[in-house]
Amino acid sequence: MTITDIEKKCINAIRFLSIDMVQKANSGHPGAPMSLAPLAFVLWRDHLVFNPKKPEWANRDKFILSAGHASALLYSILHLTGYKISIDDIKKFRQHESITPGHPEYGLTEGVEATTGPLGQGFANGVGMAIASKRLQSISSKDNQNIIYSIVSDGDLMEGISSEAASIAGALKLDNIIYFYDSNKISIEGSTDLTFKEDVPKRFESYGWNVIDNVEGEDIEKISKSIDLAKDSDHPSLIILKTKIGYGSPNKSGTEKAHGEALGEDEVALTRKKLNWNHGSFDIPSDVYKYFEEFVNKKNSRYEAMPNNNNIDFGNNDFSKSFEYLKESNVKENISTRDCSGIILNKLSEDSDLFIGGSADLAGSTKTYINSSSSINSDNFSGINMHYGVREHAMGAISNGLALSGLIPFAGTFLIFSDYMRNSIRLSALSELQVLYILTHDSIGLGEDGPTHQPISQLMSLRLMPNLLVFRPADYFETVNCFHEALKNTNKPSAFALTRQGVPTLTQYDTSESSKGAYVLSGDINEDQDIILIGTGSEVQLCIKAQKELEKINISSRVVSMPCWEIFDMQNESYKNSVLPSSIKNRISVEAGATLGWQKYIGDNGASIGIDEFGSSAPGDIILEKKGFSVENIVNLSKKILER
Repeated sequence: MTITDIEKKCINAIRFLSIDMVQKANSGHPGAPMSLAPLAFVLWRDHLVFNPKKPEWANRDKFILSAGHASALLYSILHLTGYKISIDDIKKFRQHESITPGHPEYGLTEGVEATTGPLGQGFANGVGMAIASKRLQSISSKDNQNIIYSIVSDGDLMEGISSEAASIAGALKLDNIIYFYDSNKISIEGSTDLTFKEDVPKRFESYGWNVIDNVEGEDIEKISKSIDLAKDSDHPSLIILKTKIGYGSPNKSGTEKAHGEALGEDEVALTRKKLNWNHGSFDIPSDVYKYFEEFVNKKNSRYEAMPNNNNIDFGNNDFSKSFEYLKESNVKENISTRDCSGIILNKLSEDSDLFIGGSADLAGSTKTYINSSSSINSDNFSGINMHYGVREHAMGAISNGLALSGLIPFAGTFLIFSDYMRNSIRLSALSELQVLYILTHDSIGLGEDGPTHQPISQLMSLRLMPNLLVFRPADYFETVNCFHEALKNTNKPSAFALTRQGVPTLTQYDTSESSKGAYVLSGDINEDQDIILIGTGSEVQLCIKAQKELEKINISSRVVSMPCWEIFDMQNESYKNSVLPSSIKNRISVEAGATLGWQKYIGDNGASIGIDEFGSSAPGDIILEKKGFSVENIVNLSKKILER
């Protein structure tokens, strides 16, 4: 291996920027940036297609730091290659309101393609980006294809989500994926041999990946050649780098002590001496800056001559006509909201190339198959339908990768299994990505499959997540309005909790204001009633029936349908008070899920009919009645409240 003095200086500049920012913050992970600096240097210089002046340039390759704890490495290389990260930003690493947070955040820092940190997420995001690139190439007939690069760690490969995503990538032969496995054999608790002794090359070969093994992490020539070999493969590639964590640190390299804490002033001084770095903290020599500037300018002069092949017209993104059609459609008097969702998705997918999605092997049950389209496979990416297999977590993270690429993905599974992909849903919300989560079989009403499949806490737990819209519509028309709202909110993911069982279509009621999250479905909005019945989803029908029974005993009530807490909370105070007047303190919430949280809307005088225990295996209508979801129970509870 031959390496010039200026190349050494550039690599060490990356190392010491990383070391210094962690040391100044007295927090962070210096070890991986120290060992991966040669890779970052050669990747950005010789291979990555990028333009710091146009960070959203469509033709760019994408780099994802799945090992997000090594964020100092990414900030260092972005700073040196001319992105809008100043040396002052570097000095504010991990500080309040800085653009250099502890783990990379999409939308906050130029050049960061995905929010990473929870291990395995970036790995799966990249698979979504690779699929998106293939699909866009397929529908546009353009030659250019983005390459998706990522650094993944031992921890990434331990997480199950990476196995799920790798298997999908292999099945689809995503040859535009090149991942670097930082094989340093160290985790927080010590040697990875404590728990991780598998043959990684054989594992990935069995997934259908091209594996390039035993690449020395300090050998920039071999690293570059391995990338060239990966580009020639017709499979996704995993390049296994043999690295030494904390390279250059005399006392901490090769140990867990270099992983997740600052080296300490004394060790930093010893590392400077060992690597012959005679510069102070954050002091980068002018010839290093000049070298980076020259190769970036040289690359960009070539790129400017390239046709902008990936500026594709995705199709109409105005869904107003589709929604007009859907709102005027005639539907069955009794239809499940999962079937309603299927009708809506099929209609919307006719009008735009933005939609793409599928389910975790549950398309027939979640109604997420687009009948007019083909399925994506290794030979054809022009379709809409994705088959994820039984892999909820990867499905969620891949959907985030699709959304990061400008598409509108939908992902279907049972509501109970949203727990499997909860971290991916959370990152959709944190990253402000428009992902549609289609979560069917939304209550004990699903019936005989029993408590293993009957969600109790899931609906409420999703509502706890910031920036996530959670919809539980009562019928077809509410479902249409909920989808309309979801598509208007382009910076928020949406979760749709949908019934397996049929629910009555509310044809005799005006449901148009369901777009406001909650509205008075039945009852005079200008009058004060004795009690308010607040329902969601399949329980709205019970509230309507209970209202009629209460009338017979001279108890006046209004029925409020509340398909989306979050949208309702966005309304002005005047509207909210018109729906839930402060003067009517007697209130009952009726929802087949956990009751915790309903106090927000029912107040101190109110009561909740819900379920705070596991269900059981029985026909849906029977178990609902046994658990208190009946007109009789609502009426009796109403009388009790009014007698207090």
